[in-house]
This record gives sequence, C-alpha cells and structure tokens, in this order.
Amino acid sequence: MLRKRLMIGAAGLLAASAVWTALPAAYASAADAPDIGSAWTSEGTAPATDASAGSPTASASDIERIIPEGMHYIGTPYEYGSDRSTDATFDCSDFVKWIFSHAAGIELPSDSRGQGVYVKNKGAFSSDWRALKRGDLMFFMSYRGTSVSAYGDSVKSNAEITHVALYLGDGKMLQTYSKDSGGVRIDTIDGTTWEKRFLFGGSAL
Repeated sequence: MLRKRLMIGAAGLLAASAVWTALPAAYASAADAPDIGSAWTSEGTAPATDASAGSPTASASDIERIIPEGMHYIGTPYEYGSDRSTDATFDCSDFVKWIFSHAAGIELPSDSRGQGVYVKNKGAFSSDWRALKRGDLMFFMSYRGTSVSAYGDSVKSNAEITHVALYLGDGKMLQTYSKDSGGVRIDTIDGTTWEKRFLFGGSAL
C-alpha cells in the first residue's frame, strides 16, 4: 500500500512542535462518538476494572519502530470510520492498527474496544496511567462533562471504550480524535480531561 506521508516540509515541523503545548479549551466540547470500528468486530466491550499494577516490558526494538512510524503521520487528517486500507486519513483505532501493522507486523483488532480486549488478554494492564510504559496503549471512556463524580470508579467499571491512544512516556500520548483538533497529534494527559476519561492501558506487544 502506498504511504502518503503528510508531515513532510516546514508545515509538518510546525505541527509537530505545536502539539506539545497544553490541551486547548476545545477538548471539553469535543465530540465523543463511539469508535466506528466496533461494527466490524464481535469481540465485545472490554471491562474497565483494574488488574495488575503495570504492563510487561515489550521489545524495545518493536516500540522504537512503532513510535517513529506514528510520528511520521502527525497532521494526517482525522476521519470517523476511516478506510482501513489507506493511510490518507485515520480515526483513533485505525491509526493504532496501521502503525502496529506496518512497523512491527502486529495485527490488532479494527476497533478500540477490540484492541482493549486484546491488551487485557495479554495479561497485564493498569488503571493508573503513570504505571504505563512507553509504547503502551491507552483506553478511554466518553467525555461526560467536568464533574469528577462523572468519572468515578462505579461509572468507569461499566464504561465503554470509545478512544485509544499510544503512550509516549513522560505524560505524553500520540493520538487522533477529531477534525477540529488537526488529526494525528501529541497531547498531555496529566491534569486534563483525558486523565479523567482514562480507563486502563497496557502493552499490545
């Protein structure tokens, strides 16, 4: 498949530097539609309960192929229900599936819920994002406002996964979630709405 690298040139470099800034206020009003890929899998919804405290150490060589692969796509447009056979646009799960497949030959499920099941079946995951390691996948519930109680344990235990991102370490994650946000980008989790929405994370390797 022909790759359409979209961050070449000065515009791509500017986009890459800009995304290291704090989350914009628009996050609080961003749409949180369920991942369209769920229509393509029968693996069901991953429960959001906690398990072990941390994820296993994955192959460093795999991780350092996957992350640069993802970084190449900074600025690639977001499209809900994107075509899984091309890298012209991505939604969150398509992006993760694409970079794992093309960088490490790992075929993940097509939707974020199936990817969450895949990670949990690996046997080690954590509901504390600070316990995650570089290259782990992060799973999130839908946005439910700014109230802390809207994201309590009782809510999260029954919450459906609607978003997935790749953890880069140091509180940064690589993801795509809306057209207005500019497509694939790097964001911070600590102290943001993303932290409230976080369900669990772990290694897919």
